[in-house]
Amino acid sequence: MPHRTIISFGEILWDLLPEGPSLGGAPCNFAYRMHTLGHHSVIVSKLGQDTLGKQAQASLTKYGMSLEGIQQDPDFPTGTVEIQFDVCNNPDYHIVPHVAYDHIKPSDQLRDLARKADAICFGTLAQRTECSRKTLQWLLDQMGQDALVVCDINLRKSCYTRATVETSLQQAHVLKLSNEETGTLAHWFGMPEDDLTKMGTAMVKTWNLSHCLITLGSEGALAFSAEESPVYQPGFCINMKEPIGAGDACTAGFVDGILNNASLQASCRLGCAMGALVATQSGAMEPVDMRALEHFLESAPQTHGNSRYGFLSSA
Repeated sequence: MPHRTIISFGEILWDLLPEGPSLGGAPCNFAYRMHTLGHHSVIVSKLGQDTLGKQAQASLTKYGMSLEGIQQDPDFPTGTVEIQFDVCNNPDYHIVPHVAYDHIKPSDQLRDLARKADAICFGTLAQRTECSRKTLQWLLDQMGQDALVVCDINLRKSCYTRATVETSLQQAHVLKLSNEETGTLAHWFGMPEDDLTKMGTAMVKTWNLSHCLITLGSEGALAFSAEESPVYQPGFCINMKEPIGAGDACTAGFVDGILNNASLQASCRLGCAMGALVATQSGAMEPVDMRALEHFLESAPQTHGNSRYGFLSSA
């Protein structure tokens, strides 16, 4: 496979779990999965000069990740998510504001990185502040015309606006969203929320996208393209440990397929397989062996899927 440079822009943060902090953040998870797929994957973010910041850099180094896009902030702490559980063990998340990744700034190093990048992926959380939002826009302006722009919308409570979402959609070639996020976009932009196949098709046409991926959790994913008919990929039969990071792995597999000119069905299947394998593990950044992924793609049984989408499947 060609060796490509991939930028993942946004948050590196620690999930503060009862058993201890766990490194994550959607851009960080995506960057790591693209790295394991053989790309030169660079996370562009900012860490505090604190213990968690040092631990994050050490973890990224252990995973073989490049640190060339990491900035350090002497004034703001490393990003964290406070997680509390109710009596039924349902989690409630508080994404701590005023942290280092809210203050990513342009630099000569980032300009050079952007000009040689083949793709960039970003979401909305790191755009909640003017500083990082402007830096993302600047970074996109530095990139070549052929670079693939991926928006993994990642709507987080109180961390996005309609204006930010609309600007992101206008700039993207590829959109990824979960079925839980479709309602917000359907409400804002008059999309057919009750029929996700129609919604995905409408998203491609309305925003002039090359591709759109709607993930459906254990039921798999729907994929849409400006060039091919929509497809439905059912989920895989797995023993799930936790879903954290599975969606980001799915995005990585889907984007890898697009970059390698795979069919829409093959790209969607690879994404779902990556997500399923990650869901069998504990932690968003546990390694996935590529030989295990190949074996999984060849032999893992699929679920029966959802009959609402079955007529789209060619698998």
